[in-house]
Amino acid sequence: MLSLILPTINTKSDRIINELAGKAICLDSLLTKNGTNFVKSLLKNFEGKSEFDIKIVSKDVVYSENLKKYVSGKTSPPINDIITITISSSIASSTSSLSVVRDIFHEYIHADIFRKLRTKDPTTDELDFQKTYTNYGSQHRVMADLYINSMRDALKSFYKNVLIDDYNLYKLYYEEEPSDDFYEALAWQGLSQYNMKEWNDISEERRTHLTNLASRTTGNINGGICSNKK
Repeated sequence: MLSLILPTINTKSDRIINELAGKAICLDSLLTKNGTNFVKSLLKNFEGKSEFDIKIVSKDVVYSENLKKYVSGKTSPPINDIITITISSSIASSTSSLSVVRDIFHEYIHADIFRKLRTKDPTTDELDFQKTYTNYGSQHRVMADLYINSMRDALKSFYKNVLIDDYNLYKLYYEEEPSDDFYEALAWQGLSQYNMKEWNDISEERRTHLTNLASRTTGNINGGICSNKK
């Protein structure tokens, strides 16, 4: 088992201010440097052509006023042109690495949506997005309809090609390769709790199937890099 000891980093590059720690910074580093084109394309929007920076930080506990409970992460609207993502270090330390990666994906998407909605000098693509957004009215509904497949494919690529030890342990434990439905279930996991139309429109049978698959991450099957970061 390979374990990395990484310090808290406070750096600013490519308009990303990184103040993550422990397991989260280890996974974020893998994600942004060796991860998927999906995340890289999201973050590229902040490199020089956006008035907004992203600040991503670790905090022991993160509370959602909307859900009235502690959550794995949240993203705040821009203040002084900085969009802040907060990741719960206590939840990250006790959650599977793939789930933490999903949470980071989820929050980067929130940041990108804030950028597209709040920019004062929108491009044609951003104007199109703003028009589309009015049909949904919430960021989570936009994610559910427009981002699920991208998240599914990005999680699949990252699990198989970067979190290799974890991937192999999954196959050993469940005696099968992770299916596309498993990755889709994980992508839905941060959204289904909002009782949104997009989730409710799925048949009850399939929702049960996805919920059961998503529960496979609660076993915290970890065997490689970042698995034991606190």
